[in-house]
Amino acid sequence: MLNYKLLRGVSVNVLAIVLVNGAALAQQNLPTIDIGARTPRSSQRSVPSTTGAPSLSPSSQDGPPVEQTTAGPVRGYQALTTRATRFQTPIQELPMSVQVIPRKLIDDQQAISQAEVFRNVSGLQPVSPLFPGGIGPTLRGMRAERYIDGLPNYYDLGVRDLLVNVERIEVIKGPASILFQGGQSPVGGVVNIVSRLPTPDRFAEAGVRGGGYSYVSPYIDVNQPLTEDKSVLFRLTAQYETTRSNIDVVHRRSYTINPTIKIAPTDATSLIVQGIITRRDQPDYAGLPAVGTIDRTFYAVRPTAFLSTPGLPSTGTSSSGVTLRFDHKFDETFSTFTSARFSSSGIYEPSQIPFGNTPTFYADPTLPLLGGPGIIGGPSQFYMANTILKQQMKEVSVTSNVMAKFDAGPTRNKLLLGGDFNRVWELAYIAGANATAPDPSIQAILNAAGYGAFAPFYPILIDFRAPVFPPYLYPLPGQDGYAIFSRVNNAYQNAGVTLQLQSTILDRLHILAAGRVAFIDIYSEERAVFPPTSFNSSQTAFLPRVGALLDVTDWLSVYGSYAQGLRPVTFFNGAGGAAPKPEGSEQWEAGVKLNGPMGLSGTLDYFDLKRTGVPVTPAGSLTQRQSGEWRSTGFEADLIWQPTAELSVLASYAHIDARVSRDENPRLVNATLNLAPHDSGRLWGHYAFDGALFEGALKGWSVGAGLYAASGTVVEIGQPQPWALVGRPWSTSGYITFDATLAYKHENFTFAINAKNLGGQQYFVQYPYLSGRVAPGEGRTVFVSLSARM
Repeated sequence: MLNYKLLRGVSVNVLAIVLVNGAALAQQNLPTIDIGARTPRSSQRSVPSTTGAPSLSPSSQDGPPVEQTTAGPVRGYQALTTRATRFQTPIQELPMSVQVIPRKLIDDQQAISQAEVFRNVSGLQPVSPLFPGGIGPTLRGMRAERYIDGLPNYYDLGVRDLLVNVERIEVIKGPASILFQGGQSPVGGVVNIVSRLPTPDRFAEAGVRGGGYSYVSPYIDVNQPLTEDKSVLFRLTAQYETTRSNIDVVHRRSYTINPTIKIAPTDATSLIVQGIITRRDQPDYAGLPAVGTIDRTFYAVRPTAFLSTPGLPSTGTSSSGVTLRFDHKFDETFSTFTSARFSSSGIYEPSQIPFGNTPTFYADPTLPLLGGPGIIGGPSQFYMANTILKQQMKEVSVTSNVMAKFDAGPTRNKLLLGGDFNRVWELAYIAGANATAPDPSIQAILNAAGYGAFAPFYPILIDFRAPVFPPYLYPLPGQDGYAIFSRVNNAYQNAGVTLQLQSTILDRLHILAAGRVAFIDIYSEERAVFPPTSFNSSQTAFLPRVGALLDVTDWLSVYGSYAQGLRPVTFFNGAGGAAPKPEGSEQWEAGVKLNGPMGLSGTLDYFDLKRTGVPVTPAGSLTQRQSGEWRSTGFEADLIWQPTAELSVLASYAHIDARVSRDENPRLVNATLNLAPHDSGRLWGHYAFDGALFEGALKGWSVGAGLYAASGTVVEIGQPQPWALVGRPWSTSGYITFDATLAYKHENFTFAINAKNLGGQQYFVQYPYLSGRVAPGEGRTVFVSLSARM
């Protein structure tokens, strides 16, 4: 993966050479969570509350019963609350699109990775598990960011896909939300991973999954109260994964270890300390160029080919950190919580990569004067470079909030005053050199003319029709084509103060109003040039978020909202060393929320999302200006149907039109962005033979089946001419895959088998390497898992 943001810091005249399963865990005997939901109407049946506080009351109790979890109450696949506003708030009362993937859905689908789980949410496109890190998923056609327990996770290095420590996944759509503005402040939204926490029950669970591509992944989950009164609780989760791939020679090894301790001397006070240690090793996979895969005019490359030397050393990426959360409730009105994290992460990435999506094929005006050829390369030949990326980061994140809940006349109110601070220190180094020796025929011509020193500019090109790759050599001074492309010492600071009010008026109108004073400070020093260059960019801005939701009936609500965001520009090549200004974002959203009879719930919405101040490079210029703009509009649907306790159905769909709306290069204006397909959707159904009707042989069995479908995705924004067909940029083809599961649970043992891509569909997906590549989708795979709990 060469980090695409680091690459943007390289002078723009340098062409981008740089280049488990397991049963649902301990959710019984948890305290009922006071969320301040609206009072039940006569047509509703409320969930009993042991706290004396207002009870959560879904409009219908058809379907599964409500269960309490450490992250909030859930009803089968329907999470009833979220902390998207820092308060535990019913999702049905929020004037914004928030989708939650509870643990039950993850287990029923027998998911292998977080990337696989993300596809359940409309408009959310994951980063391929083949990619080592440095970027986040995309949401609503723009980049999003993966948070962990409400705190940013800059560059997302280490292990991001293992599921053993995931309680739920909350997807907050739109410009980073007011309370999630740390880190990179993504435009598309926040994907917040909520970790598993200790519970009062003592248990130990162990399991293993094995299957296609030599996949083996054991895990453990141990929960132990440490005191008799259960005021001190401990939980440890850990998972190891080793797997090959549908890509030649790619072998990935990952592990994560997550100890957590919770100290709660009283019901009003608690301290949670979470640790995490992760590491991932895999040879760097650079994807496949569009020419040879999407465009096979001149040649075709094998979809599973690894277009580098088979002996490429593995890329290692790791992350470790400690998170603390302190909660205290002063009385029935006032409470506070503070979360803080210190983490360290890094990546060591040796790569051997082909340039771009197009072959090295050009006219040379000089060689004919010396008796040499006028055309260099060919329609299937590529320049190859050996590169190295070394990156180390340290990150501190803190958020502290004071909250009040009170009634005033016909209104129920929640007021929050919060502050947050996020700072990242980054050291990074990128260097490269030619992977091949000079072309001997051209070198002979240059030597004869007395220009032999220029021979390294004409290295041997690799013909992808029958490629033979040289061994990888660590780039060092003295090698042909050696250059240090970037050596940066950067510091990013993102902080703010937020005031937020949530009000419910007459039990039907729900208002959300928030304002944030945001502070962004970026210091960047580039030492790869002499003398070193640097810039410092600071800005303060006010960011609003407002919305209203009206309960039209007990089961139907309509809402609208508006939000703004501010995003730091961390790598910029401005004229005269000019410092960048933060990018802006804004979103309008309107939708409908359902919570009706027969277990039907969900959200349908329309959005208009804009990103402004995007750095662009004017034609003929070597520097950047912030005059670009991207815009994404679309429609989304996320629905759940649970008519009985045994049957659960999920359906999601997104139509996204994301384009470059303004650029100084006319060819790019109105170009489709390469971050999401126009249309995509997921359908999944699961049936458990657990009711009173199934006391015989079927008792304990469950079955599930589903599909995922997507239209084509543009490979590269504004791809090079003349390779681009007029009006038809490179795009992958649409595809549909089917999956199914069969599981059996008996007392403390669970056995499951699941198959993915049952039809063996062959397809390509967009792969975010450099300016965009493609990668083949995984073929038909079957997995078997076994777990036991004591």
